[in-house]
Amino acid sequence: MDKQLECCGEAPFYTLGPLITDIAPGYDHITSGIGAAMIGWYAAPCSVTSPLRSTWGCPTKTTSKPASSPTRSRHTRLTWPKATRAQVRDNALSKARFEFRWEDQFNLGLDPDTARAYHDETLPKDSAKVAHFCSMCGPKFCSMQISQEVRDYAKEHGLDEVAAVDVGMQEKSREFVESGSKLYDKV
Repeated sequence: MDKQLECCGEAPFYTLGPLITDIAPGYDHITSGIGAAMIGWYAAPCSVTSPLRSTWGCPTKTTSKPASSPTRSRHTRLTWPKATRAQVRDNALSKARFEFRWEDQFNLGLDPDTARAYHDETLPKDSAKVAHFCSMCGPKFCSMQISQEVRDYAKEHGLDEVAAVDVGMQEKSREFVESGSKLYDKV
């Protein structure tokens, strides 16, 4: 954070839900809450949202699951700071997320039914189970897709990934200046 604040003139470094583990799809609000507390210690602002809805009344199977998930998410404690058997599963789910293998993501998670239900709320079609994007960023702004494009560009041009990013940033900077350096277009 110190380096980021120094380089960016103390502009906020927006982290968007810092997950400390990938093993709890459907409960990202809990794992990102832990991550937010960790990065908040270093003064990074973050965004943590919950897809859950508050209810009043007697506990049901549905309302009990979120209440028990912090206990079930003890996996987060097991993955940090040392690698364990739990880390193997966490890494497998992270790889499935990066490769957009949705069924593997659901099945490797602590609660496949809830993860599948959240996914299906916004992307219900069967084609969404093989899509290479999620509902958060969509196909144009997917950070994983962009990361893969950077790797492909670097390999194609014989560059390392850092150099590829530098070249891309220079190209985009040139495009920005040539287009009139406008931050916003009139609608």
